[in-house]
Amino acid sequence: MNILKGIIFALHGVISIGLVISVLFQMSRHSELGGAFGSGSLHTVFGREKGLDTLGKITLGLAIAFMVSSFLTAYALSI
Repeated sequence: MNILKGIIFALHGVISIGLVISVLFQMSRHSELGGAFGSGSLHTVFGREKGLDTLGKITLGLAIAFMVSSFLTAYALSI
């Protein structure tokens, strides 16, 4: 059982690092001064771009995997 907990913790760490890196790569698009105050999100909500690009899909998948692994990690800590 301890080996399974170690695998869950390691997987959670890898997913966390991957999510941080993918979010930081997306932030580089809107790295001007206006992006710091929210104008960079103009094109992502109702703007010209329809759908997600590849990096957006990876980020979404990592976010979902992070939530699932968070629940698994909490469960593993409780037993």
